[in-house]
Amino acid sequence: MNGYLDAWKRYAQFSGRASLEAFWMFFLVNSVISLVFVLLEIFFQATWQIEALYSLLIFLPMLSITVRRLHDTNRSAWWLLVVLVPAIGMLVLLVLLALPSEPDCDFGHYPQNNVML
Repeated sequence: MNGYLDAWKRYAQFSGRASLEAFWMFFLVNSVISLVFVLLEIFFQATWQIEALYSLLIFLPMLSITVRRLHDTNRSAWWLLVVLVPAIGMLVLLVLLALPSEPDCDFGHYPQNNVML
């Protein structure tokens, strides 16, 4: 859970690295929260504006942790443009984000025990 809170603390920091665990924890928690909003909308006719507001709220932290995760795999943020490839772009990005960390890379040192690098 520290990785999730750390991502919010570093919501606009695009330099450095984010570990595999930190990225996926942030992704998982935000997915669960979004799912709760969708279920509230379906079952209780809650307005969709709450979900849209939450999506806007997490956009910048999700973007920054994704960039830092790409840095951790020794790739630049330009790899985000792969999502523009129709049909397979998002799948390719998810595979890149699931790759293991690179100990020697151009984007910072590799502390072994830190969740957020």
